[in-house]
Amino acid sequence: MAILILFTNLAQAGGTGGIALTLSVETSVQGYSNPALNTVNPQRLNQTSTAFRFGLFSETRSQHLALKGGLSLRASGGAGAGSVADGAVDPFLAIQYFRQARDASLTFDASVKEADLIQMDATAFGPALPIGTARRRQLSAELNLKWRENAPLGFGILAASEQVKYKGGTAIGQGGQVLSGTTRQRIDLMARLDLNRVSQLTTTLGYRVFNQETVTGRRESYGFDTTYQIDRPSGPLAFKYGYVSTENGHRMHAMIERSISLPDGAFRVGAGIGRTAGGDRHVIGHLNYHAALPFGGVETRLKRALASSDQDDSEQINTEFGVGVHLDVTPLDRLLFRLDWAEAGNTLSGLTTMNRAIAVSYARTLTRDATFNIGLRRRGIRDTVTGAGRSNEVFISLTRNFETRY
Repeated sequence: MAILILFTNLAQAGGTGGIALTLSVETSVQGYSNPALNTVNPQRLNQTSTAFRFGLFSETRSQHLALKGGLSLRASGGAGAGSVADGAVDPFLAIQYFRQARDASLTFDASVKEADLIQMDATAFGPALPIGTARRRQLSAELNLKWRENAPLGFGILAASEQVKYKGGTAIGQGGQVLSGTTRQRIDLMARLDLNRVSQLTTTLGYRVFNQETVTGRRESYGFDTTYQIDRPSGPLAFKYGYVSTENGHRMHAMIERSISLPDGAFRVGAGIGRTAGGDRHVIGHLNYHAALPFGGVETRLKRALASSDQDDSEQINTEFGVGVHLDVTPLDRLLFRLDWAEAGNTLSGLTTMNRAIAVSYARTLTRDATFNIGLRRRGIRDTVTGAGRSNEVFISLTRNFETRY
């Protein structure tokens, strides 16, 4: 009741907007040949689930507040059913708040979510996804404050914390490493200087702390990033430089980035050089393109970067590629194709992990609020130490959405 009163007050304060309540119910059936991507003993798994998702939204001229959450009711069968949880599973709750003042803004995001590792989310596909039968619980919070946004000299501060835990099964990372819980905190201080009407210089100082449950002590790192940007009619041109000091040494990168707006889409490309903590040099960069086509749409991405591993904070060279295409066969029928490929290479040990996923699906709009989906997906992993594993999957779902405004 207190949350509803808060939403009502926000809606009335600005005199515009209001409260929107959304509810989504998705009933699905999935079949997996090897959902845990086990390289030695693959086990089949069949699941039936009903997922409930809700959202409460309020928006005024100066602020936006959103509360989202949900859970799933699931039943499993097959040889691998004993390694996954049934009943009420995969809960999540998230709150997002944004406030805009005349010359400042405040953003706050916080969430808690839990999911089985076998339930890979294609939108969160990454270079070194953990595999196994455990459940992953993640708690995160982020606060971003900016002021003097319309002045020639502006400032900002960002503080964030994330905690990850694994429970109820096995969680395997790169090189067969058994994963344990981690905690990561960060704080960034930012300053922006408008040199003239079309160019600006932005500098960020960052501090990171990483803790691992099974390792004594903590890892600290310091970073410095600067960007010189020139605004152009078709999109900005940017020159970027970054420096990170870690316990194993320092790494650096320099990059030129260009963004171009197109009549039916956008194109962004960057290229540069990265130096590892050990002194090796790698070509880094990215390419992103998305466009609306007469028959549907297409989006592609290619990225290669030096980064810290989310699993143990070790240094990695990550390479990612993805492409998605949707074809509007009729106003009610759509075909979707998605391909994702990613590889993480540890710069110190030389170990590599490669993940790939390919999916084809068909969506049919039954009514304005109901959609039917059916599809096939193939996932695979190849690790230097543990070997290769793959899973073939089929899924069928029916989704019904409800929305009410006050």
